[in-house]
Amino acid sequence: MDDLKIIQLTAQNYDAQKISPLLKKSQSEGYNLVLRLTENWASGANQFDKPGEALYAAEHEGRFLGVGGRSVDPYLDDPAIVRVRHVYILPEWRNFGIGSALMKKILAVPPGLFKKMTLRTLNPVARKFYERLGFDAVDDGPVTHLIMLD
Repeated sequence: MDDLKIIQLTAQNYDAQKISPLLKKSQSEGYNLVLRLTENWASGANQFDKPGEALYAAEHEGRFLGVGGRSVDPYLDDPAIVRVRHVYILPEWRNFGIGSALMKKILAVPPGLFKKMTLRTLNPVARKFYERLGFDAVDDGPVTHLIMLD
């Protein structure tokens, strides 16, 4: 998709209205990850603003088709571990490379900040997707996959 843009969302350009369709659709599918993203952003609990953290949106013709980011892993007590967070693509836009484009940005971690990246998913399709990107399945409590950085 030639006119797809992956943009970093910050306090200056975060647009709850553009995220709202992702929230509604994700909830209709039974997923709460976009809900947690929006609640944590609104409360200030996680705005992806620590060094090395980032939140991205996949934008096409002014519309957000997907979202995802990375933040220090809140479930592990190690600031050198970053976690993939809240990756969601609208169902009608899946299998067009949008998730891969988002993950390319998420995986582009500034050197030296983190030693590994983790994530958790129980979705079998998502598990295969992350494994194709180089993540190893580990199924260790709050982590189902990890990839070493550096």
